[in-house]
Amino acid sequence: MGAIFILTSGVVYFAFMAAWLNVFMAFGEIRWVTLVAGMFAVLLAIINIKDYFLFRQGVTLSIPESAKPGLYQRVTGLIRAERMPTLIVGTLLLAIAANAYELLCTVGFPMLFTRVLTLNALPMGTYYLYLVFYNVIYVLPLLTIVGVFTLTLGSRKLSEAEGRLLKLLSGLMMLGLGLLLALAPERLDHLLTALALPLGAVGLTFLIHRLSRGRFGSRR
Repeated sequence: MGAIFILTSGVVYFAFMAAWLNVFMAFGEIRWVTLVAGMFAVLLAIINIKDYFLFRQGVTLSIPESAKPGLYQRVTGLIRAERMPTLIVGTLLLAIAANAYELLCTVGFPMLFTRVLTLNALPMGTYYLYLVFYNVIYVLPLLTIVGVFTLTLGSRKLSEAEGRLLKLLSGLMMLGLGLLLALAPERLDHLLTALALPLGAVGLTFLIHRLSRGRFGSRR
């Protein structure tokens, strides 16, 4: 059921990215569209970085607390399902509902990826192959998490401190990508840039966490 949930999430995410791709293809290489996409990504990045220091305070890109009871109720209903077809259909519907909220939380990276993709003149089939590759990379960590959760019978869960670290890391990566897309999109084609952005984000995340550990690192 976990694998069905994750694979459905990948399909929903693919459809979401295909929609972004077609929007950007309609605009072509208009400079202001690229600028707006980059600055929007910067705004999302700032919100994620804020969540490291002020978790769930003010504007946030996390699943809203008001949505969680409904999702938990759906999960409880799945646990009580007695027939396999009912369980499968319920899992599919739960995946679609959960991803409807998650897409709002993770809009930045697929938007950046598809805009950079459309800045390159590629055959239509190649665009979609890149989307497939992106989504394979997207679901692999999720499948790993499901596997670990299953093997440990749910005893290992993501703590608040770990969640804040992921927010900080993704925010720093998106900040770098957004600034480059807005100010120097041509630099995104360079291999050195592709290596420097994630490595720089990891390094800054480690440094910020070390410096702020006394104040923010004790929350679990």
